[in-house]
Amino acid sequence: MDFLKRHCSTIVLITIAAFWIGIQLGTDDCPSCVVSNLAGKAFPAEKAVASSQVPAPAKKANWSTVDTNGKLFTSNDLEGKVGVLVYWATWCGGCKSEIPDLIALRKEFATSDVEIVGLSVDEAHKDLSAYAEAVGINYRVARVTPSIVEAFGEAEAIPTLLIVDQEGRIHFRHTGVVSKDALSERVRSLLATHTINRAYGI
Repeated sequence: MDFLKRHCSTIVLITIAAFWIGIQLGTDDCPSCVVSNLAGKAFPAEKAVASSQVPAPAKKANWSTVDTNGKLFTSNDLEGKVGVLVYWATWCGGCKSEIPDLIALRKEFATSDVEIVGLSVDEAHKDLSAYAEAVGINYRVARVTPSIVEAFGEAEAIPTLLIVDQEGRIHFRHTGVVSKDALSERVRSLLATHTINRAYGI
């Protein structure tokens, strides 16, 4: 009540001003609505900027593992290539169903352009080399390492697939089976973008 008594004249003036503005603008909105609408129109920029911000692809991270052939495989081996990385396991039904599509994808693209890597979360005693040979895997297979987890994060479920560009930045991450056609389309897009960028020196 004290506040109202002290500021009564100010409140009356604001109310009268709001009514006058409403009349001038040809609206019959309530005074507070008029003031709110004007304030919203006066400061739209901040909202527009916030809604239009799109997160940039993740920066390149360094990682390493050893593949089933005993060869050291690192982030440097992906430089200049599109990488298709899949968290998987030999006991995972979805992972097994995705293997034929990854095999087909490997046949579609040259190894100089695209690298496909199955990153196993199997127990250490599992013979990945024997399994890969038995099911006809034609792409690189290795185990997940702490540096890979640090670079790409944990897989909450498997299969989890990532596609990284020629600079090692993540452009796509999906948990669950991804069709070969969808993978092929994304890979082709990155290859085409890279070719255009090189042509224009970007």
